Amino acid sequence: MPTSPTPAPIPADAPADPARDQIQIAQVLYRLARAMDTRDWDLLATCFISEAVGDFATGQAVGLDSMILDYKAFLPPLDTTQHLVTNIETAIDGDTAEATAYFLAQHIRADTEGGDQFLIGGRYDDRLTRTTEGWRITRRQVTGSWTQGNPKVVGTTLDRRENG
Repeated sequence: MPTSPTPAPIPADAPADPARDQIQIAQVLYRLARAMDTRDWDLLATCFISEAVGDFATGQAVGLDSMILDYKAFLPPLDTTQHLVTNIETAIDGDTAEATAYFLAQHIRADTEGGDQFLIGGRYDDRLTRTTEGWRITRRQVTGSWTQGNPKVVGTTLDRRENG
């Protein structure tokens, strides 16, 4: 399957361009969703700084390595996922930014007692910084607002992290 292009970083001496920054920040959020759904851990790593912090349903992960371990524990037991990111709003202040976006995350695991699908709707609140490689997330807060379907679809993936 062909991968989508990862945008080239903007040189540090390039003139400020808020519209370009907004687009690049949105691309980071979209790239992260694609990395989760394709289980592309290298691509996922391009979305965060090494000291990033994530506040997830599974708890807090501190540092990129810990975050990737959480993603690896949560996602692979599922047959497929689809993370949709929308309504991105950004507030940029020089080389830092805040972004808020809505998400829909469909989780599917065949042969789960009670149904094979679990849909979550919610919000991502991200802090980002401009690096020499482009915008990267420094902190991600995931807030679920509602669910539909069978929570057992993801229940065992949550247990996997908690139990080792």
